[in-house]
Amino acid sequence: MPLSRSAALFVCLVIATPAAAQAVLGPTEDATVAPVGSARFRLGNSWQHYDEQLDGPTHQTQSYVQARFTTLSTEIGILHGLSGMFVVPEAGTLVNTNWFSQYTSGQRLDSVVHRSHNGIGDVELGAKFAWLAGPGELARIALAPGLHVRSAVSASYRFATGTPPVAGDQFGVATGSGRTAVSAASETDVLFGHTFWISAVGRYLWPGTQSRLVQVYPPSDPLSPEYGLVTATQTGGNQWILEATPHVVLGRYFALGAQYAYRHRDASHFVGSKDTVIAGDTVRVDASTLDAATAGTAQYLSGTITYSTVAAYLQ
Repeated sequence: MPLSRSAALFVCLVIATPAAAQAVLGPTEDATVAPVGSARFRLGNSWQHYDEQLDGPTHQTQSYVQARFTTLSTEIGILHGLSGMFVVPEAGTLVNTNWFSQYTSGQRLDSVVHRSHNGIGDVELGAKFAWLAGPGELARIALAPGLHVRSAVSASYRFATGTPPVAGDQFGVATGSGRTAVSAASETDVLFGHTFWISAVGRYLWPGTQSRLVQVYPPSDPLSPEYGLVTATQTGGNQWILEATPHVVLGRYFALGAQYAYRHRDASHFVGSKDTVIAGDTVRVDASTLDAATAGTAQYLSGTITYSTVAAYLQ
């Protein structure tokens, strides 16, 4: 089988090529800082899809959701060990929702609602400082055996440039949060020998406060809009993220990597209420009932294959 033999020969050649530590600079090299006067560009893309369902006493909805984020990151070396960062995400979302009427004998499809949106997400501007400088651009390629460590800290400000959630549209997916935020991070690379290293990253984010309209739903029916809209002040829940990214170099051009990420978001706090009349009774509608639905925890596992000509060019 010629194809199998060719693939096996290619793998043998790659493995046989002398591997230098960090000869291939991967997409998750957070602890590195761009040299003075140089610029680094990173293009990333993430795509996710999922199904969700809401049940009420008279209706049920079933939704299919897609969300894509394409991110362009730019890093420019300002001083030795200090660089500036600029991040621009572009997002595309799609939601198809089927509405069903609930009957004792079954369900009936009433309507299909389609939501889609494309636009710029929340832009970020920040800086990164290598307080524990590791090997430079040339030194990292011909790194001596042993244990090496480098570490950097960074901070950024997020602008509310994306499209925020629309009050009353519980099936639309926003491209931005609608709130400004400040984030800080610590990024550390630990290098073992010539071919293996691991990046450890911790991030913390403090969202800002905003006043906006929110939709409050009756506890007995998450699909009923009878409570209407409430003007509320939202204090965003803080978020923290932990990432571990091991890498292994295969020759001068290729590297393999994997990443485990743990993300947690505290509950937001909504302050605002109003009185409304429903079926002749006065009901106090309180936006704080939305707090419980805003907290969450997620875990991610991903892999990377990196191709780079930087090492070959410098050598």
